[in-house]
Amino acid sequence: MAEVKVPRFMISAPGSGSGKTTIVCGLLKALMEKGLSVAAFKSGPDYIDPMFHSRVIGAKSRNLDLFMLGQATTRYLVAKNARQADVAVFEGAMGFYDGMGKTTEASAYDLACTCDVPVVLVVNGKGAALSIAATIKGFKEFRSDSHIVGAILNNVNPMSYLFYKDVIERETGVKLLGYFPVMQDC
Repeated sequence: MAEVKVPRFMISAPGSGSGKTTIVCGLLKALMEKGLSVAAFKSGPDYIDPMFHSRVIGAKSRNLDLFMLGQATTRYLVAKNARQADVAVFEGAMGFYDGMGKTTEASAYDLACTCDVPVVLVVNGKGAALSIAATIKGFKEFRSDSHIVGAILNNVNPMSYLFYKDVIERETGVKLLGYFPVMQDC
């Protein structure tokens, strides 16, 4: 099967608990409400988050575990399962660079490289200001081929987001695509 070049992006983060799944589910729902057909994928052997994806999109979300599948099979499964979609949404697992042992092997980063997926980093902004820029820049520059093109701030208020947006973009070269506010009731 030829590789399908469906528009795609990955939501990843510096670590677990950053809000990736919440944001992915929100984006899947928003894309569907715009009338787009979506394909959802999860990095690694996580079988819980894909159930949330599937519930939102009404179709199966697929795991892409590079350790078990290898690169060629992973690319094949993306092509096969995204061929009818308008957009493919990938969710990273754990931290973006967290792979097998002390390597990036089978990490979300490895999946982004394998499938040529632009990455949007979710950064928990609670209790931080300019340090958010350092986090984003560090992740973008940790590997020259990081694929990181954007960021979403989580747990920030609208005024803080607007106040720091320009300096974070200027310091990192990464576009801030939005924010999720602190949601006490969730």
